[in-house]
Amino acid sequence: MKQMLRDVWLRNFSLHRMLNHLPTKLKSSAIQQGIMFGLVSVFSLVLMATVTILYVDYELSKQNQEIVKESKQLAIGVEHDIDEDPIEDDEILAVLTSGFILAGVLVSIFTTAIVIGMSRLSQQRISRIEQVLSAAAEGDLSARTGEIHTYNDLARISVSVDEMLSRLEGSVAAMSDISANIAHELKTPITRLRHNLLTLRQDVDDSENGMGENQIAELDQALVDSQRLASIFDALLRITQIESGARRSRFTDTDLTQIVDTVAEIYVDVAEDAEMQLVVKKPSQPLMIQGDRELLIQQVANLIENALRYCPASSKIRLSCGLDTENNDVWLRVEDNGPGIPDSEMERVFERLYRVDKSRTDGGLGLGLSLAKAVAGLHHGTIRLHDSQPGLGVTVSMPAA
Repeated sequence: MKQMLRDVWLRNFSLHRMLNHLPTKLKSSAIQQGIMFGLVSVFSLVLMATVTILYVDYELSKQNQEIVKESKQLAIGVEHDIDEDPIEDDEILAVLTSGFILAGVLVSIFTTAIVIGMSRLSQQRISRIEQVLSAAAEGDLSARTGEIHTYNDLARISVSVDEMLSRLEGSVAAMSDISANIAHELKTPITRLRHNLLTLRQDVDDSENGMGENQIAELDQALVDSQRLASIFDALLRITQIESGARRSRFTDTDLTQIVDTVAEIYVDVAEDAEMQLVVKKPSQPLMIQGDRELLIQQVANLIENALRYCPASSKIRLSCGLDTENNDVWLRVEDNGPGIPDSEMERVFERLYRVDKSRTDGGLGLGLSLAKAVAGLHHGTIRLHDSQPGLGVTVSMPAA
């Protein structure tokens, strides 16, 4: 059995190698389909003629047997009426017609089977290309069609798509490495700068002569800016670490309702201090997922802080979670009735350091939604924004455990 499978594989491999060396013109799907149609037509004609001849020969043999039988009976003296026209024209036409009909049915079945088979193969390859491109559009650059031969148009497109994604994946990985290296290199001098500024500020406080109010204000602003830079680089490094997938090793069975409880316990009072209201809605039963508890808490906290930062006083923020039984996904949603985000900006807000209102100086880093998206991707989930009419809604979906 193994030897037979090996022989079949070797024959297929040799066939693929032979097809790969065809001239470029013969690798066109249109030409290949035309050749296939011609071969099927010739084979169909041969099959139709063969079936017709065999069927007619069979019917004529039956007629000949009847004639021989009657002749033998006459020879031994058996009297009966002699048919002067033993093979009638109508019978011959009926035999020919039946033969053609039978051959036509067989040829039609054969041709239909070939067309359906070729169509399914082409559709499977097209569907695979669509799946790979959809996965790439969602950020999964590791998806591949798996095609290695280039014997027709679709195969060449599949190979080209794989090559394109391989190069793109390499470029993205290189860019991520460069970003991470830059962040690492800059983090040390920024930390040192902040330490020096803090030391200088302490020296000013301890000095009898002191500094002027303007100098102290500038120094305090320098401390604030250095802290902001340090926070940005910490967040960028954290996002890079999350996107690398290294944190999956820390996944455990996690109850999303407990995550919501933990975040709500912290931010209910924070919302009240900001003259807002945080409303929590969750099911009584656990919502179990495989995840990193720390990152999930940070994700939900970022979404709440984002709503607190951009919503005016008296706003209501709703935090809820649940189970989508149809897709077996656990979802978490944060909605507010604030100013919201224009539809044209909803995709761009996930970009790192992107801000809708670039004139605002509210202390945000422009990385909250980027981190939330990275955490969702780490958990094989999705994140999307929608208009709450009024306000903004953010929904995170992740596979249930």
